[in-house]
Amino acid sequence: NAGMVYIGMPLPPAVTELVVAELLFLNYEQNDRPGYIYIMSGGSINEKGEAIGVDSEAYAILDTMRYIRPKMHTVAVGKCYGNAAMLLASGDKGCRHALPNAQIMTHPPKLNRTFDSSVNVQIRANEIQVCEDAYMGFMSEFTGKDVEQVTKDLDRRRYFTPTEAIEYGLIDRIIKKGSDVFERKDYEAERMQEEAMRSR
Repeated sequence: NAGMVYIGMPLPPAVTELVVAELLFLNYEQNDRPGYIYIMSGGSINEKGEAIGVDSEAYAILDTMRYIRPKMHTVAVGKCYGNAAMLLASGDKGCRHALPNAQIMTHPPKLNRTFDSSVNVQIRANEIQVCEDAYMGFMSEFTGKDVEQVTKDLDRRRYFTPTEAIEYGLIDRIIKKGSDVFERKDYEAERMQEEAMRSR
C-alpha cells in the first residue's frame, strides 16, 4: 500500500536522476498513497569530506518531493549528512523519522580547494553562497526557526542525536522496535468506494 525510495549513496547527478525518476513514477503509479524515503547518505560530500557534484542536486530531489501529490515520510537510516539531513527534515510534518542510532549532521555547502583562475574561483564562491542561502532558508522553514538563528546554529558542522534532532525540529519521532512508520489504511477499499460514489 505504499511506495518506497531508498537513498543509500552520496548525491552526484546519477543518483539524483534515479531518485527523481522514482518519485515521479510514484506520483504516476499511486499518487493517492503516502511515499517513504529511507535515507543513508553523506549528501554532497564523500567520506573524505570533499564536495562531490553540486548542491543543486539535492534541491532537485526536494523540489520533486514538493511537486508530487503523495504525502512524504522520511526516515534516517545510519547517517544523514548535509543535504541529506535537509531532505530528511523536508518530509511532511509529523512524518519525519529516525532510527535510534542514526547520525544526523548539518553543514552548509562546501567549496573544494582549487587552483583555477581567480575569476572562476569567485564565480564558484558566488554559486556556493547562493546554495548556502537556499540551504539556510529551507532549514529555517523545516525547523520553524528564523533564518538568522538557523544560520548561527548551522554555519559549521553540527551533529545531532535523534533526540536532539527532535528538539531542534529536524525530525518528529524515533522509530523503535515494534513501531511502524507505515500508515495502515485499506487504500484499495477507499478507491473502490470513491469509484462507486462517482458512478451513482
